[in-house]
Amino acid sequence: MKSGGYTLLEILMATAVLALGLSAVFGISRSALRKSVDAAELADAQLACQTKLNELLARQTPISAEPPAGIENLPNWKMTVHIYDAPRPGMSVLHLSAQKFTPDGTPYEGLYQLLRWIPQHRVARPRQEDTIEPLDGFEDPLGRL
Repeated sequence: MKSGGYTLLEILMATAVLALGLSAVFGISRSALRKSVDAAELADAQLACQTKLNELLARQTPISAEPPAGIENLPNWKMTVHIYDAPRPGMSVLHLSAQKFTPDGTPYEGLYQLLRWIPQHRVARPRQEDTIEPLDGFEDPLGRL
C-alpha cells in the first residue's frame, strides 16, 4: 500500500542536494564580491594617478620624481612618480605607478601604470642621491630603469 508522504531517504537526498547547491552559490558570490572590491580599488588607484598627473602638469615649477607614498582612501596602495629620458631627444617620460601591497608589505596583483611624455625643460634634473627605486614588481615598459 502506497502512502502520500516522502520517505526519510528522499528527504535526506533533497537536503543534501540543496546544501550542495547553496554552498556553490555562496562560494561564487564570495569570489564575485572580492573581485568587485579589487576592481573598485583599481578604479580608485587609476583616478588617483590621473589626478596626480594633472597636478604635476599644472605646476609652473619643474616636475621631479617622488618616492612611494600612500594613496588616500586606499590603505594598501602606494603611488610612485618616476621620470626618465624618452627615446626621442628633448622628451622625458613621466611615469606614475600605483601598486597594491598585502598588509605584510608584499606586492599584490593590483598594479596600475600611467605614462606621459613631457618636454625635458619641464623636468627637474635630480641629483644622484635623489634617484628613486621603482616599486617591487614594476617593469619599466621602455627598459630605462
